Amino acid sequence: MVSGIFGRLGDLGTIHNDYDCAVTTACGFLDHIVVETVNDGEKCIKFLRENHVGQGKFICLDKIKA
Repeated sequence: MVSGIFGRLGDLGTIHNDYDCAVTTACGFLDHIVVETVNDGEKCIKFLRENHVGQGKFICLDKIKA
């Protein structure tokens, strides 16, 4: 099991119903997986490849500038 996974970006917050359609249409990042570090993201990619379960896109929090 890989540690440092927070989950799918779209599942980590809420969008008001009035704006849900517009935000989900305009924001392709909602399906990205949020991980703590680049190393955690690399472990996830390795897992996906070894188990032939598809691809993933990741947001690594340690690379985001405040």
